[in-house]
Amino acid sequence: MATIPDADFLHYWGKTNRTPDDKHSAPYHLLAWHCLDVAACGHYMVRNNLFQAREMLAACGLTGQDAENWIIWLLACHDIGKFARGFQRYAAFPGTPLVPPLAGVAAMERHDSLGFYLWQTLFSAWCNQENQLLADSAPENRRRYKSALTTWMQIATGHHGIPPDTLENKSALAFDAADIRAACHYLETLTRHFPFTLPQSWKTRDGQKTLKQHSWFFAGLTILADWMGSDQAQFPLLSEPMTIDTYWPLACEKAQRAVSRLPAPSAHSAYHDHRALFPFIDQLTPLQQQAATLDISAPGPQLMILEDVTGAGKTEAALILTHRLMAAGKGSGLYVGLPTMATANAMYTRLAQAYRALFATEASPSLVLAHGGRHMSAAFSQSLWQPTSTQAQDYAPDDPNTSAACHAWFADSRKKALLAEVGVGTLDQLLMGVMPFRHQSLRLLGMQNKILLLDEVHAYDGYMVKLLEGLLRFHAAQGGSAIILSATLPAALREKLLSAFESGAGFLPGGDSQPAGYPWLSHRTSHGLAEYQLATREEVRRTVAIDWLHSRDEALAVVHRAVAARQCVCWIRNTVDDATGIFRHLLNEGIIPKEDLLLFHSRFAFGDRMDIEEKTLSWFGKHTPQGARRGKVLIATQVVEQSLDLDFDWMISDLAPIDFLIQRAGRLQRHIRDARGRCKATLPDERHPPVLHILAPEWQPEAAPGWLGTELRSSGFVYQDQACLWRSQAMLRQFGEIRMPDNARQLVDGVYEQQISAPEGLQPLADLAFGKVLSQRAVAAQNLLLRDKGYARDASDFLWSDNREFSTRTGEESVDIYLAWRDDNGQLQPQASGGDFPWELSHLSVRLSWWQKHAASLDTPDDDTLAHFRTTHHRPAAQVVLVSPQGVAPWYSKQTGLGLADGEHLAG
Repeated sequence: MATIPDADFLHYWGKTNRTPDDKHSAPYHLLAWHCLDVAACGHYMVRNNLFQAREMLAACGLTGQDAENWIIWLLACHDIGKFARGFQRYAAFPGTPLVPPLAGVAAMERHDSLGFYLWQTLFSAWCNQENQLLADSAPENRRRYKSALTTWMQIATGHHGIPPDTLENKSALAFDAADIRAACHYLETLTRHFPFTLPQSWKTRDGQKTLKQHSWFFAGLTILADWMGSDQAQFPLLSEPMTIDTYWPLACEKAQRAVSRLPAPSAHSAYHDHRALFPFIDQLTPLQQQAATLDISAPGPQLMILEDVTGAGKTEAALILTHRLMAAGKGSGLYVGLPTMATANAMYTRLAQAYRALFATEASPSLVLAHGGRHMSAAFSQSLWQPTSTQAQDYAPDDPNTSAACHAWFADSRKKALLAEVGVGTLDQLLMGVMPFRHQSLRLLGMQNKILLLDEVHAYDGYMVKLLEGLLRFHAAQGGSAIILSATLPAALREKLLSAFESGAGFLPGGDSQPAGYPWLSHRTSHGLAEYQLATREEVRRTVAIDWLHSRDEALAVVHRAVAARQCVCWIRNTVDDATGIFRHLLNEGIIPKEDLLLFHSRFAFGDRMDIEEKTLSWFGKHTPQGARRGKVLIATQVVEQSLDLDFDWMISDLAPIDFLIQRAGRLQRHIRDARGRCKATLPDERHPPVLHILAPEWQPEAAPGWLGTELRSSGFVYQDQACLWRSQAMLRQFGEIRMPDNARQLVDGVYEQQISAPEGLQPLADLAFGKVLSQRAVAAQNLLLRDKGYARDASDFLWSDNREFSTRTGEESVDIYLAWRDDNGQLQPQASGGDFPWELSHLSVRLSWWQKHAASLDTPDDDTLAHFRTTHHRPAAQVVLVSPQGVAPWYSKQTGLGLADGEHLAG
């Protein structure tokens, strides 16, 4: 390659030294060198075919050397917005060859938007044959490339996780004419060094549509390359000018080392039978047998929906399917999405014992828990996603695109989970990939070619269901498969999920499915929809009688009867405050020893919550030692109704929708035990017949507003469709029992398909609830990204954000709280001690209204201390509540969580 004498583009800095007193580092990194660092990282990711990048480029019309050179050229353009005198003024280096600041030239936009504006300017000049920006093309053809090149440049300049603002606004004010000439010379030089031919398909509508659809992938790849190329430990600052052909080999050498730090994709193990995953399973359940023999040979993505009773082994069946799909080359990894943190913790524990069997013996696959916590040991979390050092400074102090955004990502374990080969977390982490959150494209990159295992899907409201439809549509369009688990799905919800997946995959409509039996497996592939009625083992057939309680005193009497019988009991309440109130009442009574009482809800710091979860499992788990469960009482909220393998002798529940009551009943005498509470392998269970005691109002055929009464009034705020609650009570009164699997479908469809009419007095509430569902779905539809629009601002009806202007869940906005104490130097220390993530373990969330009502009664740090905490820990909206070094205060204890002394009387 020839030496280029005109190097005016070497008079611009791209990164600066964050610690100017560091004598071992150059004061700045030339802009051209940083751009080439990032380009070299992208080059080696493509050369190594990470994330199947070559196949994605081929789908966009680029193969061979053209594909490699295009990625180099494109990524070397990512920071061209810094060729702006208005940006360069953010750091001055007198006495150096760098361009000096100019009066009246200032950056009013971020450098990503400046870069896109500059591209538009240079592209127009190329179309008019005023520069050699790109390879020669007939003048009449050049403008036909505008749509395709616009898509690519939105990817490149939108490398900070949000597409650039494509409106000119005030961008022109940031550039001097010399800046534009220097940028043009730089791009022309790149074109000469890395020549490529623009594909003819980019001039066609179909080719442009394909580019937009794949732009999400390349946006994620670009972000990753930029972060790698910004690691100062891998790419030390270099202020020395030289020719590009001299610097490029240096960049490649460093990039090759940086990319080599990425864990190599793990080889998959062959599937022979289930014993590799589950050596303890001697005989498969009917569902597991179906999973082991299901025909998965159809090309393209696949959706499996598994509906079966508690104890049918749904998780094991899903992992058998996962193993078979991965072994057949139909997936490279797995992400398990669950409704809550507690269910994610339980799934993590189960997967940690089995996931290695999905991969070859010599492989080292990564497993990450998506929301942090004690299980995130170094063995599972060390990978690229933690940089080796702080990044160099490259932005204005008030620019929201500061490198702190990068560090916040690396510090956030929830995001790393999507890049691990096996991730476990809440569904929210997936949903954020199809919403206009900053860095959503990196989430999509992590999801690409993974199998999504989504558990407890019935637990989501209309808003989340609509988002889930969008996720399935996006994932299927990327060629990804999904497995959905549920105890029971309403017919309408099953149809929505199937329709969304087939739409994303581009399958021809399969027509309506047949009326579902139970248990039921639905399998949608490019060959159509196959559905299977499944058998049920005798061991998991169960009949749970219903006993109606109408007062708190009656429920408390059941608790005392269970304890007197030396058996264990759980009361699931619908709100934290109701649960805390009953727990305090039992403590104050003093009848049941306090060491036999346990409270479990969501308003504990994460570390304390984990301790409570472990204690819950040790008291009520399958292999609890003989006698350990006797006389034990758990007062809990919905956190125990899903995914936790718990077994209670007695169960009380507040009235709830029918599917939640079925879930709660699934924790009642879940395992077969003898009369002394010891697990046994075969029937009969020697305990008394199971009874679900439901606290509900007296039956009111013509119920009206207020029918829930004082004791359950707050339940009406949690489950606002009170007609659904009424129908649930009506259906259970009609059947008198929950008989699994025989009447499960009748109960669920009877409530959700509204096979009985609600009382006229509740109809206004039902109409409001239905209207709210429609409104939720409409809002969710607006929040969803439109894949065919491509990586662009107008792919969303809302502004892109990394804050909480919109959410993956409906309901009230939440507040992140960190519990802390002051040391002798006045510094904040996390409530949790030990572990790799003490601040994560000291974290909890509350509703905004709760915080606004009670914050004044809590001890909080002064504004300056809080501001320092937020900046240091990259939590711009966090709150801090002070406790003692032992983690207690009048408003917090490890026994009752966050609340006030009169917590029994707190509203909502």
